[in-house]
Amino acid sequence: MVVRRSSPRPRQQSPIDKRPNLGGGKKVGGAQVQQQQKIDGPGPTPKAPGTPADGFGQLPATKTGQAPVKTGSVSKGSSVFGVRLSGGADIRPTFGTAQFERLLDRTTGSAARTGNTTAMLFDGVNSFEERNKIISEAKESVHLQTFIFTDDETGWELARLLASKAEEGLDVRVIYDKLGSNRSDEKIFDFMREAGVEVRGYGDMLTQFWDINDRWHEKHLIVDGQISIEGGMNIADEYAFGGSGRQLLPGGGRKSTEAWRDADMRIEGPAVHDAQRGFMKNWAELGEPIPEGAQGLFSDAQEVEGGPTVRFVQHRPDEDGDDHTMQLYIHSINAAQSSIVIENAYFLPPPEIRQALVEAAERGVDVQIMTNSRASNDLGFVSDAARYFFDELLEAGCKIYEKQGGTIHSKTASFDGKYSLVGSHNLNGRSDSRDSESIMATNDPGIAQSLDQRFASGIAECEQITEKTLAQEGFFTNLKQWALSTMAWTF
Repeated sequence: MVVRRSSPRPRQQSPIDKRPNLGGGKKVGGAQVQQQQKIDGPGPTPKAPGTPADGFGQLPATKTGQAPVKTGSVSKGSSVFGVRLSGGADIRPTFGTAQFERLLDRTTGSAARTGNTTAMLFDGVNSFEERNKIISEAKESVHLQTFIFTDDETGWELARLLASKAEEGLDVRVIYDKLGSNRSDEKIFDFMREAGVEVRGYGDMLTQFWDINDRWHEKHLIVDGQISIEGGMNIADEYAFGGSGRQLLPGGGRKSTEAWRDADMRIEGPAVHDAQRGFMKNWAELGEPIPEGAQGLFSDAQEVEGGPTVRFVQHRPDEDGDDHTMQLYIHSINAAQSSIVIENAYFLPPPEIRQALVEAAERGVDVQIMTNSRASNDLGFVSDAARYFFDELLEAGCKIYEKQGGTIHSKTASFDGKYSLVGSHNLNGRSDSRDSESIMATNDPGIAQSLDQRFASGIAECEQITEKTLAQEGFFTNLKQWALSTMAWTF
């Protein structure tokens, strides 16, 4: 008789816990503290009107019979998750308070910028239309970074547009990952270079083979230093309008002809300058830095009075040894009081994220997660490994939905209908400890509501996974899941 494990498996140690003390961090009580990176001109952290002066809010009571959330302890990165008052109440920084923003300032190497304009761009039809529009209207510079730049219809359309802007005299710079773009013919990059586009590839598999497991997964489009599009979309047909029929790696499920489900965010305002600095930092890693005073780097930001706060969080584990995006997710999960809505392509979260989600559900937060099924996943073995870790999440009360049909490639999250994360970061081992990533975090309630509505509209295309679903899986299915889970840190 095949028996499905009925209780959560022992939590595995994350590779991040095994890292040496990198990036100038110092040890405090056995936990590594990352030094805050200096960012030019950080403005004062906004404080929402009517919030407590100390910046803390009381948490919902934990369910009867469940252990209380650990308090007064220091986690990896020195983040204080909760504080125990003399009265016994658990409290922690809440969204919209100065305390929460200072916590992120300290642990994510970023700064909150006010006065931005934000908008969600769901799916390639909308995002690529907006990309082409702002590139066409560019006056001084266009900076693009992508993991995949494919020589298909979408790739060549963009290459020709970038080439035309370079021929007009604009500064056009492109960064692409050489492994991510390995299915592309070099002719597309030569074409852009001949037109005057500066093109740099990261991680040549022959001359930089030691970096083959460390990829640049960030996606940036920054125009004139004023407008940025950040999110999950690469440059390929499957993102723009449908499947290309080609895969980066074997092992995926069936290839759908549907456009992939993905999300970008358009930002205009002071936060764009931070995204620009992130691009410039990456550019300098590959050769001569962008000259000071180059056109279109830091044009006057179009600041909107009362506009939402946005922070750009960059994660470069190989170069800087940081865990900035992990810290951003953990603190956002721990600040949530009513709802957490996650849509993530490759949901295979490290132990720290799983623990935070379990504790959130146990304290009464409605945790909903949408990810790929094996059938929809372009990397099907990731879904197999992910299933092994579902038990503890479901037992705690999290709801998990697996997409059927077309592939999910989104990397978004919303919290309490008021705070949101949109970026390139997958909730998996690669994004945690191997790949460079970036996230835009915003307190714009309109973005959070858009993400919540988007999630709700996709549930009809999903199968809800329950403890009963897992109990019906056979011994050999469980064995395969276990075997793949042992390599989860590198997926």
